Amino acid sequence: MIKILQLTLLLAITSVNAQFWTPKATTFTTTSRGVSGISIADANTVWVKAYDGTAAADTTIKEYARSSDGGNTWVSGVMNLGFATGGLGISSITAVSGTTAWVSAYPATGNLGGVWKTINSGSSWSKQTTALFSDTTDSFTNFVYFWDANIGICQGDPQAGYFEMYTTTNGGTNWARVPSANIPVPLSGEYGYTNNYAIVGSTMWFGTNKGRIYKSVDNGLNWTVSQSPITDFGSATVSGAYSFSTATKGVLVTSTGILYSTVNGGSSWNTVNYNGSLYTGDIEYVPGSSRLVSTSAATGSSGSSYSLDDGLNWVNVDFDQHTTTAFFNATTGYTGGFTTSPSSGGIFKYTGTVLPTDTFSKNNFSLFPNPSSDIITVQNPNLDFNSISFTDVNGRIIKQLEFASVTEKQISVSELNSGIYFILIGSENSNSVVKFIKN
Repeated sequence: MIKILQLTLLLAITSVNAQFWTPKATTFTTTSRGVSGISIADANTVWVKAYDGTAAADTTIKEYARSSDGGNTWVSGVMNLGFATGGLGISSITAVSGTTAWVSAYPATGNLGGVWKTINSGSSWSKQTTALFSDTTDSFTNFVYFWDANIGICQGDPQAGYFEMYTTTNGGTNWARVPSANIPVPLSGEYGYTNNYAIVGSTMWFGTNKGRIYKSVDNGLNWTVSQSPITDFGSATVSGAYSFSTATKGVLVTSTGILYSTVNGGSSWNTVNYNGSLYTGDIEYVPGSSRLVSTSAATGSSGSSYSLDDGLNWVNVDFDQHTTTAFFNATTGYTGGFTTSPSSGGIFKYTGTVLPTDTFSKNNFSLFPNPSSDIITVQNPNLDFNSISFTDVNGRIIKQLEFASVTEKQISVSELNSGIYFILIGSENSNSVVKFIKN
């Protein structure tokens, strides 16, 4: 039995070293088109928005690309928002299917911004006029987001003394402004940033130039605010990126490489003393997990890395230029790149195996909770198993149990050192392997 388990372990360790990112072509016709927004509708459908990645960057690029086969092939296009050139800049994109998406746009040369929707895969776009953003001086649309085909929010800078935000329950046919009584008063000169937000379920956050984080737990209807550890989320001297795994657990990385964590939804933050290569351009959780990916496209500090333990330890992946990052789950994720030709470059698709799901299921086996510091449960209602071995990343067996065949087994892991282990589950005719993290 042990020889078979050790062979299975070697195969599992080999898979950990598989390629992390696979470059794909977004098909933009202009070289150096970068990706500055990613919206993953489902495991097969993803939309991105483009920007000019040259030194003389044009902020009014209105181009998108979408994939319907899990990011393998892409179709790109131009958003016709009623302005042939200039006029508006695209601040964010959000999609719910291969046909339906929204973009938010801000005034680049005095025109009014707002929200536009497509229902025909980007062939045409219609402005949703009840999201007003009608003040030519103050209205500036930072982002739009939809949870499904009906429920959405768009957020803009303060106008008439409070942040200009609208919510909808019918896909944007009608938008209603969030009342000032529901939003904490902005500080003098406070504003938000384009595409600067995070979402977990009905909870969302956005950052400001004062280093504050606004938070809503009800799809944007009511808001609170707290001070983050930094003074600004987007200036030339200080900035930060943040991501949340759950409504309470999140991380924030500063442009100077300081990492913070929160366990109360951002009300307070603690410094994380981490090891390894952490990039400061963007940071993203695999939803509901302890897995993180960090990226950067900055000259001299480009690259990507990952952590399996909420940012305590980082493993470098590459030194390529990576822009914004998004993960739908542990197997579906993307990070932006730059187009080198219509048939090469533009985006990276996650194709690795090092970001496993928290609950492992193979041959109907489940292991939970993962990570854990005390008791874990291994179960399979349809298959008896009779042995379990814990092996470290170097292949050494740390703990081994043999027992009468059962369909469920509770195991104490309190005596194990913190780190990564492979759990090998043995049954009469087969073996299964799961990666486990001991907190």
